[in-house]
Amino acid sequence: MLVEVNIDALVGPSHHFGGLGVGNIASLEHRFRPANPRAAALEGVEKANLVAKLGLPQFVLPPLVRPDERIFSQLGFEGSSRQQFAQAAQIDTQALSSAFSSAFMWAANSATVTPAVDSTDGCYHFTPANLISSRHRATECFDRARQFRELFSIPKFHTVHDPLPAIVPLRDEGAANHMRLSDFNLEIGFNVFVYGERGSARSSHRFAARQSLAACHAIARRHRLKSTTTFFLQQHPDAIDAGVFHNDVIATSHKDLLIHHERAYIDSDAELQRLETAFEQHTGHLLIRRVVSDSELSLSDAVKSYVFNSQIVSPVTSNPNESVMICPSQCQSITNARCLIESFVSDPNIPIAETKFVALDQSMSGGGGPACLRLRIPADSRTLSQMPARLRLNEHLADKLRDVIQRCYPISISLNDFTSQDCLDQIAFAYKELCAVLGVCAEDSSGHSNFGSRG
Repeated sequence: MLVEVNIDALVGPSHHFGGLGVGNIASLEHRFRPANPRAAALEGVEKANLVAKLGLPQFVLPPLVRPDERIFSQLGFEGSSRQQFAQAAQIDTQALSSAFSSAFMWAANSATVTPAVDSTDGCYHFTPANLISSRHRATECFDRARQFRELFSIPKFHTVHDPLPAIVPLRDEGAANHMRLSDFNLEIGFNVFVYGERGSARSSHRFAARQSLAACHAIARRHRLKSTTTFFLQQHPDAIDAGVFHNDVIATSHKDLLIHHERAYIDSDAELQRLETAFEQHTGHLLIRRVVSDSELSLSDAVKSYVFNSQIVSPVTSNPNESVMICPSQCQSITNARCLIESFVSDPNIPIAETKFVALDQSMSGGGGPACLRLRIPADSRTLSQMPARLRLNEHLADKLRDVIQRCYPISISLNDFTSQDCLDQIAFAYKELCAVLGVCAEDSSGHSNFGSRG
């Protein structure tokens, strides 16, 4: 039997609103507004700690060190670090924002994961997402690859691939566009990839699609997935243009439950039917598929509420057939979203017994809800036992993280603050204190990840 491990990335002390998210309406609307890194990090810890309290193995990843000075040298800026920051502030604010970005906090984008039971070679496979659709995220993938190689390091059992080549036809956004449905024990997996377009031609009009079909096919081949249990759905262009930049903004899944909006996909009826048929054939019972109509919840309200970005988990201590839905607090103030959630709980065919609302105002203002903040790993006992205990969240570690965040994180940051030495010193000190608490090495000055334990 596998267990769902959740890995959340801690929010960095340089969290700010740069407005760089392609097709991300919340990101665009909050561009250059003051952000609160302290509140953002505390909200993230509380959400992760809620999952830990429900009995699931919950781990945290240290934030990638920012600024990523590689960006400045790659773009031709010269002089000292301070001089490069000042130049960028004057002539290329996107470069400055990219170098200090804390968008790595949304761990769902970090990789696509295949457990050994799904792969024909009996190995775990991880492909860090190349994230080339957004300039502020494209450098994350190599640092995340190093971290995953430290986390999942059993020879000939864990394979952490390099990211896909950084070319437009292979743009990849990781688990935000991938769902794994399964039997109740997580041992019979059905991998569903969601892409925005078939080739290089755009299929939407307002915003560019972030995931390509070619990338999905490449990952499926790499991960040795079985064709009979692998599926490909195309995002509806209307959804992309409404601000659904990732599948996890318009669909959610957990074990044998799939919930999606009626306009989540286009020309996918045959593939969805193939999924339902295969699910019944392999598991012996029906896939629970709940289609949300536009009259129940408009695309606009879906994007505003992030109801589909709720995190569904199975608490260890409760009825094993029931799940908890962790929803953004914004769902409470949007009537149709609140009514939709209530309908899930009251429906005897949907195994959601309870909802918990969490405040994630800072993350939501950047376009990320509860599910964006975590990467799911269907882990066997061997994999779980070798993951670093120092990164497993419990109340003791949560208290230590809260202390560092309260003492060291800025309360307010705007883009121009990154030219201030006081701000830079505060950010550097926060990283130092976090590394001490988590028992990890700080990254070097070039931004490369040194994830090994201190020794």
